[in-house]
Amino acid sequence: MPIRIDFHKYKSAKMNGFYVLCSLVLAFLALGYILMHNPHQNLHNAIFATAAEIRHYYRDQPGYWKLSTQSAKEQNLYQKLAGYTDYDIQIGQNLDGSAGLPSDLSFNIVLRHINKSACINLSELPISAEQKLLLQKITIINQNQDSAEFSWGGELALPVQKYVTRDHCSPVENTIVWTFQ
Repeated sequence: MPIRIDFHKYKSAKMNGFYVLCSLVLAFLALGYILMHNPHQNLHNAIFATAAEIRHYYRDQPGYWKLSTQSAKEQNLYQKLAGYTDYDIQIGQNLDGSAGLPSDLSFNIVLRHINKSACINLSELPISAEQKLLLQKITIINQNQDSAEFSWGGELALPVQKYVTRDHCSPVENTIVWTFQ
């Protein structure tokens, strides 16, 4: 009795295996991208770019006098943040974006009313060498009005390490304050 090999079935099974393998590889690549991609990276970059523009604009002045959310918009310093309409972003001296005094040597960019995920992601993003020159501290204020201040050489040190802010961010109503010099 001769052995018969059905090459058509063999070829079909081989192609199905190839398709399954390709699908698995694509699924792993997509999962890797999802796990590695931070949806808040662009906002983080816009905050630091805005801080650099503000610092450049006020470089020949004694301080950040009259800097507020409104004046930043009028002086076209708010452009990089203008697209983030889902967020309550304030610029100035206080949490509400009020104007500064002539002697103010720092200013805040404040992101209010954010959830825990955004709080953790935005505060733990890596800070580049250029951004380190601008940043003085990051303060997280949660819904209970408890605050955690991360500063260079402080008890809670900058740059913020992974998993450190999980205990400081509440499920809702967090505020992050970036203080720039």
